[in-house]
Parts: sequence; structure tokens; C-alpha cells
Amino acid sequence: MDDTILAVPDAAPLSETRKTLVDSARRRFGSIAVESLVEHVIGVSGDADFSIREAALEAIARRWSFALADGLMVATRPPGGGALGCYTTARSEKGPGGRPGARGKKKRRRRQTESRPYTSLLESLSPLCASCDCPDYIRSSLGVCKHLLVVLDDVFSSPRRVKAAERERAAQIPAGLRLTWDPKLALNGTLDRVTGLRLEEHGHRSGRLKTVSVDPGAGRLANVRAIFSGGRPHPAALGDRMRRRDLLATLDRALTPNGKGTPAVDASPAARALVREETERAERCVRNDQSATETLRHLRSLERKLYSYQREGVERCVRAGRLLLADDMGLGKTTQAIAACHALFKAGRVQRGLIIVPASLKSQWLREWQETTDVPAAVVDGRPEERYQTYRKLKSGFLILNYEQLLRDITAIQALAPEIVVLDEAQRIKNYATKSAAYVKALTPEFRLVLTGTPMENRLEELASILDWVDDVALAPKWRLVPWYTLWQGDGQKSGKAGARHLNTLRTRLEPCLVRRVRREVLSQLPPRTDTRVPIEMTSQQLLEHDELSQPIAQLIRRSKSRPLIQAEFLKLMQLLTQQRIISNGLGQLRFEELWPTYRNARPDPALLEGLFAPKLLEFRRLIDDLVIAQGRKVVVFSQWRRMLRLSEWSVRDVLGDAGVRAVFFTGAEKPSQRTRSIVDFHDESDVRVMFLSDAGGVGLNLQRPASACINLELPWNPAVLEQRIGRIYRLGQTRPIDVYNLVSEPSIEARIAGLISAKQALFSGLFDGTSNDLRFDTAASFLTRVERLVDPGPVPVAPQVSPFEPAVQAATDDLDESFAPSDPALGDAALADDLPPTAEPGSLPAGSARAHEASNVSATPPLEPHATAANGTAALFQALRVERTESGGVRIEAPPEAASSLLALFEGMAKLLGSVAERPRD
Repeated sequence: MDDTILAVPDAAPLSETRKTLVDSARRRFGSIAVESLVEHVIGVSGDADFSIREAALEAIARRWSFALADGLMVATRPPGGGALGCYTTARSEKGPGGRPGARGKKKRRRRQTESRPYTSLLESLSPLCASCDCPDYIRSSLGVCKHLLVVLDDVFSSPRRVKAAERERAAQIPAGLRLTWDPKLALNGTLDRVTGLRLEEHGHRSGRLKTVSVDPGAGRLANVRAIFSGGRPHPAALGDRMRRRDLLATLDRALTPNGKGTPAVDASPAARALVREETERAERCVRNDQSATETLRHLRSLERKLYSYQREGVERCVRAGRLLLADDMGLGKTTQAIAACHALFKAGRVQRGLIIVPASLKSQWLREWQETTDVPAAVVDGRPEERYQTYRKLKSGFLILNYEQLLRDITAIQALAPEIVVLDEAQRIKNYATKSAAYVKALTPEFRLVLTGTPMENRLEELASILDWVDDVALAPKWRLVPWYTLWQGDGQKSGKAGARHLNTLRTRLEPCLVRRVRREVLSQLPPRTDTRVPIEMTSQQLLEHDELSQPIAQLIRRSKSRPLIQAEFLKLMQLLTQQRIISNGLGQLRFEELWPTYRNARPDPALLEGLFAPKLLEFRRLIDDLVIAQGRKVVVFSQWRRMLRLSEWSVRDVLGDAGVRAVFFTGAEKPSQRTRSIVDFHDESDVRVMFLSDAGGVGLNLQRPASACINLELPWNPAVLEQRIGRIYRLGQTRPIDVYNLVSEPSIEARIAGLISAKQALFSGLFDGTSNDLRFDTAASFLTRVERLVDPGPVPVAPQVSPFEPAVQAATDDLDESFAPSDPALGDAALADDLPPTAEPGSLPAGSARAHEASNVSATPPLEPHATAANGTAALFQALRVERTESGGVRIEAPPEAASSLLALFEGMAKLLGSVAERPRD
């Protein structure tokens, strides 16, 4: 049947699943009968477990909320006043059921605005049989979309229309051939939407639908009938690119109206839209495949020799046209991207292209480009009018620009119409809700190459967001990602993550659009690497202040076991954990604002460093003296905090100065010109021996030529971030043995971080580098459970214990590199964003759900500081801000040190709240 989800008979007893879903759905879908919707959900989720069915209902609820927010209403109904047939929708002042639409409130004068270009077909209410040609319908595997929900609400709001629908369904006597499409996307194996097409022949007498297989014969429908066997597309034809293209092109022609406005074959709206989309996709694949051999011949004129695996990567890019290149760090993704651009340009396949990179990498990309190819390329810089002139003048060649310029110049860039776009460090688009992601996805070049060594840092949704621009069907439907690929504890109910499952299916669906080679495959071409953990004994004062925080952390963990933490409590927990990490670095960083003015001009002798209660700086001083002075090597030094980098540079300033050498910085705090100068000096000047980098500043840099040692002043939560640091120097082109030193304070939170991140490292390796289908984590999956194991606080006192140095830590945490901080919902560490408890994202809870009701009940619980309400605290925060216009017309927001951390937490909480409801850009 056409786009149909069959319901069970009305007499069937309600199972516990049905009861639970019906209870969850009540009063959430306007006039729509929730029992009918629940039966639809059970049908669309097939044999999946409860977590999938629950997720499907929540996905439909989100679409209903989008319809309300857009103020969607029925614009046109079926002719003759019938209930079944074709509908269209439009945005208006009133939403479904007469509810005011958010957009309509701003346009009271217009009763109806912005008619949607989609057709929604309703064929039956029970069982629900409907179709729509909007993009969401043919990707979501839900069998409904926001447009159809508006139609259903309109019909169910009138008992007369409900009865009319029942009569019309019984009286329907269809005739002729009809192409339909089953919207249910397979849970396992490959994902080919074309297999859901059905060619059906309607009998004239009985009114029943039967699927037929007709041998090719005379008549205009012979070619269409020949495509199908038993009503389904021939499997052999779908596996061959040429035959697949021909099959779809034949269907597309048959669905196109002839001179009289009548198509040869009738089709449901979804079937028509799917054939059109898949035909375009198939034609692109064949076109790239046929020209690939000739295109790849132009690699002979490349000015750099490619390794065999690099050539394979270039070939995959040329043949696929759209590819996520996720090679392990240091394997030459930049070189492969440049080689692909070179071949496509020389073959005449592309004329204009864009390379979009972080601002700090533009000069590095230009240098690598000029060393690899003679294809013209230039860096985009200057004032807006100068940049626009650059875009207008480009007739042939490539431009290298940064993500921020894309946001400012999107209109001119779209007018440029590049045929190829390369994204470097594509983690910048891992969040659907960011402007970077939205603006990148607004570009529609034929060739798209995405580069990242860490395609997934925390969540599968990140990988899906990146892939959305490469192949937005590969991981469809996105609402199914977490419940389907998560191994749940217990009986399948969402009681906590125990690991990952169905990884074979995930790898199968990623294979056509993702290429990843790991470092071990080319180890023979890399020098040896030695990782050394350097234990640092903490001072008694450090230990005292570090362990003081274990009590309030334990209190919050204990509270989370009796009820979900509210947002303020969760952010407080994040702050306390970060404070422990800062104390592990040293009390000099904790009290930086207080101590730095006194220490910055003093000579950092050992006695002074001991007075800072910072044993790490003493050990760091010894390492620099050994590596830089005694061995004459160049060293990169990483920290998450700029203040720790400043303290570290100060602690060795005399050691370097006495030897006639110096250090440079590369973080988010310097101007682009200064960062460029630091890279050049570190490469070319013999007296520049040390580069201090933040995690944001170091992303994407190639430093293997000058440096052969890496010092990590602290361990990041995320193993991917640690490998990114080391990958700056341990990559192809490195010819010397590599030494990595990790400074770890013991006993402290740092010494136990490895246990917290083991599940993430296991999932990443299991998916991209492993072969098993299921993966069980070594540790408990709950974020708060892992924190509990990390802290191991012991007995929990009744009264809260808050560190007297909280103002100092608020100032200290404020020096996180601003271009890195958004990864974290509170204080800027990417890893902590994983496995958040439900109430960490209040906005993600649908209205009326049990958990949302529970969260609303506990929201009145006072935070850890009961003397200040949330409202008063927020008001005081904004009163402390200073807002002023810059000379360029922008706005600068300045916060005093005591308010900076709270402001950052507020902004990050808001970003996460918005991101939780932005599943994907609206159609």
C-alpha cells in the first residue's frame, strides 16, 4: 500500500508498550487521536525495541512543535469538500487548531503567508495512510511530517470530516498503474531508499489493491513495467550504477506530465519526490565515474609525490564527488585535498573552488598549496569591500578563507557559485544549531570534500551533522541514531548506556561516503614515538584544596540519584570538576589574578615556584632545560588554559633567555598576523625553540618539520583532543623519533581521567577502526556514574562545603581559549558534553512528558547557594556586563573576572538548549 503503516485491529488488547506510549502522547498533539498515532509509531518502528518506539514518538512530537512554531495551517483541501485527498499548507497568523503561530504574531495584517511548495496526500485515517513530497518525509522513516500532522489535526478536529474520511475510504475504487513508496527505512544492512518503491495495479471491480509483475510488451508503460519484478525494483539493476541510473531515469520520465499535463504513471507525492532526488544522485555518480580515469591522469603533473593510500583517497573523492576524508591525524588529508582539486581543475571538471579553514590555518594552507600544485590560489583577507572585490574578480582558481568570513560574506560567496568546496577541520559544523553549520550547508557545489581527523568526538549526532552536507541520507533517520546504535543496560529500556551496538550496519552505511585510514597502516613510514607519563607529587596545600571539593561534588552526585539535577546544579558540578583540574595544575593558576601582577616581572627561581604551590612548573622547567637547551630540540607545549601557558612561559623565561633562545604563543588570543608570524618563526628561526599552544590554537597545524617533542601540561578529558595535540608533530613528513611527555599530578582528578574517557575512546575506535558489531564499555555509561567513580569521595556530609576560592576559580576558568570553549556546555571541555543527564537540557524535554513534568516539579529546588535566586543571580550578572560598539560597527561584551565564568556557562547552556531542539534545518 502507498506509504502505509498498518495498524493492529481495534480489538487487540493494549500492551504495556502501547499503554506507555499512549500515556506519553496524551494532550501533546492537538486534536489528533493519540491512539491512532501510537499504532502508527508501532508500525513504523517494526520489530525494534521500546527505545526506538519511544524515540519515534518524540521525533513526531518535535515535528508537531515545529508546525506550531511556524503557524502552519491547511491552505487548500481536496476538491469537493472531501476529507481524503491532496492538501497544501501555509504559514499564517493562526496555527493548527486555531492556535496563534509564532510567526503570525509578528504579521497580524496577513491572514495567510508563505504557502508551502509541498503536496500532502491523505488516503486513510485508520490505518493511517499518507504521503508528502517534503524532504523530511522521505528521510525521517516516520511516515508523517509536520505538514501531514497539520492535515491530521485539521481532519480530527471535526467529527464530520472523520466520518467523511471513513466513508470515502470504503468507497474508493482506484484503477490503473500507480507508483508508491514505503517510508520505513531498514534498521539493519544497507540503506537504499529505492527498494521501497512499489508498482501497484488497482483492480476496477473489487477496489482492492494488488501488486503485479508484467512482462515488457507494447505500449507506453512497457519500459516502466519491465523495471519491476513482483512490484519491486529488480535488485540486480540497483547494484549497478549504469543500470540504476537508467532505471530511475525511465521512472522519472514516466512521472513527468506529457503535453496534455498527464503523466504516464500515477504516483504518490513521496514516490515522485524520491524518484526525482535519486535520479539526480544516480546521474551524478555515473558522471563522476565515467570521467574519473581521465581526471586522475592529471595527478602526473602534481608537484608532490603521493603515497599509494593518498592516491586511493584522491580517487575516492573524484569518483564519489562528495566525501568525508577522516584519515587519522598526520596522514596527509591536506595533500589529498589539494591533489583532488588539482586533478579536477586540470581536467576542466571545476573552474572555481573554495577552501574553508580555521583562520589560523590559512597561511599554512597557502604554503602547502604552492608546494603541491601550480593551480592558482589566494588567501581572502582585508576589509569587506576588498573581500567582495576578490570574490567578484575570481574567474578561475581557488580562494582560501576562514569560517568567520563565510558567515560575513555568504551572499557574495553564493554569487560566486563555486563548483567545489573543501572544509578543513570540519568539527566546526558538528552542531546543527551553529551558524557555521547552517551557512556551510547553504552552499551547493557539485564536489564537496570534508576533512577531519576526528569525525566524532562525543556523539553520533556530531558525525551525522558533518555528513549531512556530504550525504544527508547515509545516517537517516537521525532521530534513530542514539536509540538504535546504543547498547542499553538491562532489558532494552533506556536505563543507561552500556556500550554500542549494530556497528556493522553503521560501517556499511558510512562506507560509500567516508574514507578513514589509521596511523598503524603507515607506521612503517613514521619514526618511533615514545609516550612518557611524568608523575607530579602535589603539595599538601594543593591536596587540601583539591580534596575539599570532593565533598560538594559528592553531594551533587548523591542528589542526582534521588532526582534529576536542575540546570544550575549540573553547571555547578561542571565548575567544581574544572576547579579540581585547575588546582592540579597549581594554585598559581587558581589565584592567577591575585598573584600574576607580583610574579610576572620576577625571576622564576625554584624557591619562587615552590611558593606558587605549582610543582608542575618545576618539572616543566627541568624538561625544557633538558630538551631545548641540552638537546637543542624544538618543543610544542599544550594546555587548555591560556593562563597556564603564560605561567609556564614565565617559569622558563630565564632558562631560555640565558641560552639566547625564545618562545612564541599560538592561541586564540593573538591577532591572525601574530599567529602567522609565530608559525613562520618557529619553522625558520633557529632561536625560536618553544611554541605554547592552546587546544583551539593547535588544531590543524603542521609542525612536524621543526619540532620533535610535545609536552602536555595537563591531560584533556577527550582522547581525541590528546591525539590532536600529538598529531601536530607526529605525522607524515616527520623524520626524527618523537617524545611525548604528559604531566600528571598525583593523587588528583588528573590521575583518574583515563577511566572516564575509556568509553569514548572505545566507541570511536570500535566504529572507525574496529570490526566487531557490538561494543560494551568498560565503565558505567551514565555521565554522573562515571563522575562518581572519578571522584571517589567517601562519606557524604549533610552540609554543603563550598571552596573559599570560588571567585578565584571563576576568574581562572575564564581564560579558556574562546574558540575552544563552545565545545563544553559549561566551562569549555569537549568531553563533558557527552551523556548528559536529562535535566541538563531542559529544553529538549517535550511538553507533557513524564520527565519534563518531573523536571518542572524540581525546578523550584534552591541551588547550592540558597540565599540567591536564579532570577536575582541572572539580573546581577547582566548588570555587571559592559556593552559597547566597536569601530567596525560590531558589539563587544565585557565581563569582569568574577562574572566571566557564569556568563560563559549561561551562553553555553543557552546554546545547548537551542541545539537540542534544532534536529536539522527546516525544509
